[in-house]
Amino acid sequence: MVSFMTNNDAIKTVISYNTSDSPANECAVSMCLIDVASYGVDDWVTWSNQSVIEIFRNTAEEVLDEIMTEVESRSAGEDIIDEILGTAQTERIDYKRALVGMKEGSVRYFNALAIYTKIHEDVKGKYYLEY
Repeated sequence: MVSFMTNNDAIKTVISYNTSDSPANECAVSMCLIDVASYGVDDWVTWSNQSVIEIFRNTAEEVLDEIMTEVESRSAGEDIIDEILGTAQTERIDYKRALVGMKEGSVRYFNALAIYTKIHEDVKGKYYLEY
C-alpha cells in the first residue's frame, strides 16, 4: 500500500494533540515530533505498540540508573565526610523527597507513554485509511 501522507501531514496531526499544559502531554507530543522528524512517517507508522513500550522502558531504565548512581555517589560522599569528621553532618540527602520525585516522574513518564501511543495510533490510522 502506498500512502500519500507526508511528514508534514503527520506533524500537523501530532501538533493537534498539543492542547494540554500537562507535562506528560507536552512530553508525548515532543517525543512524537522528534520521532517523525528523525525517522519519517513511513517508518514511524510501522512501529508496534510493543516496540514503543520497549523504547520507553529502555529510556526509563537509563534515566533511573543515572539517578541511582548519583544518589549512591552522594551517599558514599556523605559517609566519607562523616568518617573523616567523626560526626554526622547536618545536611544529608533527603531520600524521601528523592523517592517521591522518582515516583512522580515515573507516573508522568507512563502517562506520556499512554498519550504517545494514542497519538501514534491516530497517525497510523490516518496513514493507512486516509492517504
